[in-house]
Amino acid sequence: MKRPLWLLLLAPALAICLIITNLVAAQAEFQVSELRLSSQSVKVGEPVTITATITNNGNQDGTYNLTLKINDEIKESKEITLAAGKSQTVSFTVTAENTGDQIVELDGATDFFTVQSSFGGMFPPYLWIIVGAIVGVLILLVIVMLVMPPGKKQPKGGKTAKTKGGGKTAFPPPSPFPTTTPFPGVDQHAMPGTMAAPMQAPMQTPMQGPQQMPLPPRMQPGMQPPTPATGQPPMHAPSPFPMPGPMAPPRPPGAGRPIFNLRNLTITPTQVKQGDPVTISVIVANNGAEHGRYSVVLRIDGVVEGITEIDMPPGTSQHAVFTVTKDEPGTYYVEVDGLAGTFTSIALVPANFSVTNLEIAPDRVRQGEYITISAVVTNTGEITGSYSLVLKLKGVAESIQEVTLGPGVSQRVAFNVVKDAAGFYNVELEGLTGRFVVEMDWTG
Repeated sequence: MKRPLWLLLLAPALAICLIITNLVAAQAEFQVSELRLSSQSVKVGEPVTITATITNNGNQDGTYNLTLKINDEIKESKEITLAAGKSQTVSFTVTAENTGDQIVELDGATDFFTVQSSFGGMFPPYLWIIVGAIVGVLILLVIVMLVMPPGKKQPKGGKTAKTKGGGKTAFPPPSPFPTTTPFPGVDQHAMPGTMAAPMQAPMQTPMQGPQQMPLPPRMQPGMQPPTPATGQPPMHAPSPFPMPGPMAPPRPPGAGRPIFNLRNLTITPTQVKQGDPVTISVIVANNGAEHGRYSVVLRIDGVVEGITEIDMPPGTSQHAVFTVTKDEPGTYYVEVDGLAGTFTSIALVPANFSVTNLEIAPDRVRQGEYITISAVVTNTGEITGSYSLVLKLKGVAESIQEVTLGPGVSQRVAFNVVKDAAGFYNVELEGLTGRFVVEMDWTG
């Protein structure tokens, strides 16, 4: 039996169509998503990191040429090779050069960042040179004024008299106070060798009070002290100061009073996380012979942080303890009545999230059935924070969930998805990828 000729021609045609269909269907299909910038605002000269996720949504391995453009200018290109259904995060690092808004374009995905001018670039260089010269001149003038001694001034109000040699002798200015003689009966200008009139001491009667004795006469240069008359005892002028009495015996050190001494300043720990408490202690000893109270003052960076009152008997010691907390990172200088030390507060690591352990259950369903897609989110930082998870199917955002986690806490986040259209669905969840199949429901 002979076959018709058209059947013989139809078989090769069908084979050629199948081959062409497979070649067309089995091709790589790339998609760029999740364009991110390390900072939206930078200064001139600072680096900016640009990251994006490349996904091969096709059914065949392929190579893709990724081009980065900034303000329509090609900055860099990278060639990415991905297997079917796989994704990869690609990053570019550029340096901010021109001020203003910079439009970033990465094969369809766009974003922007702003470049701000630095303080030094706000003014032209010649203006900085002029300002520097003016400041230098001012500093030089201040140094000259400090180094040069002040000029001597001539005394005012003094009178001068001419001498035989033709020079001038300065007379002192008149005194604003009246000049009196200590004893009215004594000639202050008596010649040397002459005797002044003797002074008579005032008599004291029983009814009168003590009389104040006159002060001795002021002696002029070249004068001899007056001598009493023959047969009279020598006169002694009374001293204006009282005679010293018997001296008290010396008091031994520490007798009858408390003496306090501080030692052994301890700071625990010397390095803490931001917001954690620090314990500061010191030993206070009463080395005196009496009971007493002492105020222990704690200063941090020169500011009083706490005062502790201690009531101590003689010959005892006691610990004074302070507990402080610093919310700002840095090194702090501690001082307790002459004893000093330091401690450091270390900044906490900001909230940082990682997504792992993608699960798709089941991975094969019928039309209209639910599929659960879940992953584990972990906060690897040291501060509580929130994170938004975006579930994408075939590169399109399907659902978003936000989770708030404390430091070091992990949580599994689940999405329930139902699809009515049969086919393959590529799953992407924060860098994790997978696939599920929706089969045709032939029962309907």
